Amino acid sequence: MAAAAPTHAPVSSSACRSGFSSSDVSFPNFRSAAASAPGWRRREPYPAVSVVSSSPQSVPGAITVDTEVDTLLDSVKWDSKGLAVAIAQNVDTGAILMQGFANKEALAKTISTRKATFFSRSRSSLWTKGETSMNFINVHDIFLDCDHDSIIYLGKPDGPTCHTGAETCYYTSVYDALQSSKPNEGRQVMTTLYSLEDTISRRHEEKVTDGGGKPSWTKKLLLDNQLLCSKIREEAGELIQTLLENEDQSRAASEMADLLYHAMVLLRVKDVKMEQVLEVLRKRFSQSGIEEKASRNKS
Repeated sequence: MAAAAPTHAPVSSSACRSGFSSSDVSFPNFRSAAASAPGWRRREPYPAVSVVSSSPQSVPGAITVDTEVDTLLDSVKWDSKGLAVAIAQNVDTGAILMQGFANKEALAKTISTRKATFFSRSRSSLWTKGETSMNFINVHDIFLDCDHDSIIYLGKPDGPTCHTGAETCYYTSVYDALQSSKPNEGRQVMTTLYSLEDTISRRHEEKVTDGGGKPSWTKKLLLDNQLLCSKIREEAGELIQTLLENEDQSRAASEMADLLYHAMVLLRVKDVKMEQVLEVLRKRFSQSGIEEKASRNKS
């Protein structure tokens, strides 16, 4: 149990009627570090970098950049060793994947290749994440902070990021450690949405392993497809009514929360992760709705 109790979101009256309560799902007081929607646009690699062949007058593997990129690189506030913190973040989930350091050459190479590249302080050389494991981080955009002294690589990982095999290097909770709990490599730094998904998944595991006791509302939904479908229809109708009856924003948010929760239970039944849903949405950003519908498989 965490040393500090999480902050719980208010539960709507309709949620209480359905049996969905804060005792069933906890909402930790975490904030996503996800970047804004414009960072998710698809772009072709920027032709900024080339690796020149070695010669007596050049450093082996030297990197040259064009003037525009060079100006941007000069705007970064590199430290006394020519480095800046570089953080890799999942473009779909917002999860922080890893943290390393980058120098001018590493950032320039990342801009060009769209593969997250860092500077190894121990080897004093560039390294691209995945060059050995093939678990590359495919960069969709790059962000500098307001002071231009740290970098975010916003991208999609090809596989586990951590050398331990975990999806992210950040799975050790300080509060858990203070309670003498062992690190759990399956855990991630979860925002509200993924905490909800994790809780639903745990209820699904209990459904399989625990046959006794009074089931929670989530477990009831997982066990009864007809009940689940009827609740999704009901919550969708209540959300629609907030528009038709001009109800206030808090009511619309509450009904959307109910609908999202029940829809996520359905996704768990179908073994679909929210990350898959968000990836589909991201890929539609540069495509019109008409084109997207026409491209769907009708089978």
